[in-house]
Amino acid sequence: MKPILFHVLDWPIRTYGVTMAVAFLAGILLARRRARAAGLDPNLIVDLAFYVIIASIAGARATYVAVHWDYFRHDLLGALRLWDGGLAQYGGIAAGVVVGLVFFARRRVNPWLGADLVTPSVALGVAIGRIGCFMNGCCFGKPCALPWAVTFPQDSIAGYQFPSAGLHPTQIYESLAALAVLAVLLAVDRRKPWDGFLLWLFVVLLAASRALIDPIRYYERESMAFERGALAITVNQVLSVVLIAVAIAFMAFLSRRRRAPQAQVHTKRR
Repeated sequence: MKPILFHVLDWPIRTYGVTMAVAFLAGILLARRRARAAGLDPNLIVDLAFYVIIASIAGARATYVAVHWDYFRHDLLGALRLWDGGLAQYGGIAAGVVVGLVFFARRRVNPWLGADLVTPSVALGVAIGRIGCFMNGCCFGKPCALPWAVTFPQDSIAGYQFPSAGLHPTQIYESLAALAVLAVLLAVDRRKPWDGFLLWLFVVLLAASRALIDPIRYYERESMAFERGALAITVNQVLSVVLIAVAIAFMAFLSRRRRAPQAQVHTKRR
């Protein structure tokens, strides 16, 4: 864990912020390469990035603050301290997707094609961003006795919550899961059945991986949707199920829309 990477004069440069910047930069470079291969102007991605970065950070922070409102209502300025961590992944992705679809539509690019071009970049960004969470000591897991369990410093959030205990490195689990999702997206890309498929496949895979990892990740009580005895369901697990359902619904809609013109052509030929 290294929350502060280095200092410039007396100003701390935080690892979390640097990692997020690297995640966005890597995503932009990958999306530019994919746009060029698709015959689109790569500079379109740079324009898109400006809006998506603002929207995703705002959406992620707003969602986090909403979930932890009991804390932030006594410290409203704390909602602006992004360098302390505290970004809700789903809120950021949702805001970025909406802004991205609107952006492509206004630029007269098929929104679903545009979404497929940048979706692998989102998976790559999640993978890199979770490394920042690990270095920051947030988003940690529950105690475990596994050989790769991580003990965080006493002055960290994880160390304060679980002093001297070995914890699941759930940040690393989520980073590896995002890399696996990225590999699947790139493998499926050339054989996707219709535009928009990569976007919604990404949502299904990421939500499923999050739902599976959540039971071994530590959450504050306000982040729990249901608790009774040994049964505990997090808000993010509920959102994961909702997102999977939404993704499947959109996949069915786009699939039917693609088949409809083909059916009409077939009918006319008869």
